[in-house]
Amino acid sequence: MRRARRRGGRAGLLPVLAAAVCSAAVALGAQTLVARGSEPQSPPRTGTTRSDDRPSPPRTERAAPAAMAVPEGTFALFEPVWTTAHIYQKGLNSPPYDTGLVVSYVGPAGWNPEKHGDWIGIYEQGRLEKAHRKDWDWVCPNEPERCMSFGSAIVPAGNDGLESGKTYTVAYWADGASEGSGHPAATIDYVVPW
Repeated sequence: MRRARRRGGRAGLLPVLAAAVCSAAVALGAQTLVARGSEPQSPPRTGTTRSDDRPSPPRTERAAPAAMAVPEGTFALFEPVWTTAHIYQKGLNSPPYDTGLVVSYVGPAGWNPEKHGDWIGIYEQGRLEKAHRKDWDWVCPNEPERCMSFGSAIVPAGNDGLESGKTYTVAYWADGASEGSGHPAATIDYVVPW
């Protein structure tokens, strides 16, 4: 009787081991597929071969964000995105924090917005006067040594916020310019999506 139980016990262990091995194989296969899928796709080969008649590995090149179809030496703003994160206001505003827009920008190569006093403002559509400005903030208010010619700035939406369905103009002011002393380097319209 004891032998029958032992054989039965071992026989019951075999399916468990087989299931564990199969599960491990499936997991390993899935990890391999995910890893291969996340690798950057390379451009077609140009036909170069190594001396042993195997194709040489393709070269990959990375484009800098400033090369994103923006003419050299100019500024550009990309579609702003609403954020519900609390933005701590500068100055004496009530409430002390707000919501606002994340505004992605690109400037001339090597440009440091912090060194040039660049800032971004949100205005009533097409009305780029201080009286019609909802709010503003510096392009690089923190860590100026990491400020680059491309990135994203968070701009508060003003104590009153942005109105549902309304269109606003977002303006990038470069070299310390303002509504009374110059023109914006770039503008883009933003429609409140709710």
